[in-house]
Amino acid sequence: MRFLVFVGKVAIAMVLALGLADLALRAFWPNDLRLDENFSAPLLTRIIARDDLQKRIVFLGDSALWGYGLDAQDAVPSLLAARGFPVENLSYEGGSIANTYALLRILLAHGVRPRMIVFNVNLKEFSPGDSAYRTLYPAVEQLAWPDLTPPERQRLDRKAKTTLDARFDRRIGSVWMLYGMRSDIREKIFGAADASTALDDRIHALSGEAQREARAHVPTADRFLGTYDLAPLDNENVEVFFLRRLCELVKIANLRAVAILTPTNHTLLHEYIDSPDYAAQLAYVTEMMENAGLTVLDDDRRFAAKDFLDNDHLTADGNVLWATQLARELTR
Repeated sequence: MRFLVFVGKVAIAMVLALGLADLALRAFWPNDLRLDENFSAPLLTRIIARDDLQKRIVFLGDSALWGYGLDAQDAVPSLLAARGFPVENLSYEGGSIANTYALLRILLAHGVRPRMIVFNVNLKEFSPGDSAYRTLYPAVEQLAWPDLTPPERQRLDRKAKTTLDARFDRRIGSVWMLYGMRSDIREKIFGAADASTALDDRIHALSGEAQREARAHVPTADRFLGTYDLAPLDNENVEVFFLRRLCELVKIANLRAVAILTPTNHTLLHEYIDSPDYAAQLAYVTEMMENAGLTVLDDDRRFAAKDFLDNDHLTADGNVLWATQLARELTR
C-alpha cells in the first residue's frame, strides 16, 4: 500500500512538473529571427496567433530567404529587421511556390492579413526532379490540408501519416505545447536535431573534418547538372499551377505582394541555364505575376559569383547587398 501511495505521489509530482514546464514554455518561448529547421505545426500556429503579425512584412519563401548556410542574423529578412523594417521571416528550407501558397492560405484562414508579403520564385523548384516539387513541408501540410481544394490536393504528394496513432500524436501536440514542440526544444537546447548530432558536429569541427568536407564540396557546375528543367512552362507544371493560385489568392485578399526572382549564380551555371529557354521561363512567371498586380523584382542576375555560396544561396556579404536593394524597394 505504501508503495502505491509513493507511486501515486511521484505521478502527481511529474504531472505538476510537466504542467508547470508547459506553462513556462507558453509564457517565455522566444520570438526567433526565423523558423527552426525542424519547426512543428504547434510552433507555427503559435507564431500565427501573435497580434503583431498583422502589421508585419511577412517573408514566405525557400532556403534563399531563410538564410541557408548562415546564422539567423545574417539572413536578409533579419538584416532588414535590424534596419527597422517590421519583418517576420516565415521562409524555410524545403520551401517552394506550393508551400508559399499553402502557408498564405493558413495565414488567411487564421484571420491574418499581413501588411505585405514578400516571397521568392526559384526556377529550380519548377523542375519535377526538385525535392520540393509536389511536396509541402510536414507542419504546413498538417495545417493547410483541410483548406485545400480537391484539385490542389490532387497535385500534391501527401507526406503526413494518417494512421490512428499519428492522428492521436498530432492531437496531443496541439494541446500540449511541451510535447508538440519537442523537435524545436531539441534545436533550442542543442543547436541541432539532438544531443548526439550536436556532439558529432562539435567533434567534426574540432578535428578539422568539417573544414575538409567543406573544401571537398566546393560548388562546381557539374554538381547542378539537371537541377534546372528548361522545358516550356504550362499549367501542367505543379509549381505553375500553384503560382497561378497564389496570384489569384493575393488578388482576392487584396494584399500587397512583392515577388523576387531568386538570385542565381549564372557564372557557375552558365552552360546549363544561359539559354533562350531559361529566359522564356523567367518571362512566363514574371508576366503571370505582373498581370495579377504583384510587384516583381528581377534579382536573377543582380549578384556576382563572389556573392554566392553555391547556385542560389548568397553569402553573408551577399545578403547585406540584397538587404540594401530590398530596403530601397520596400520603402517605395
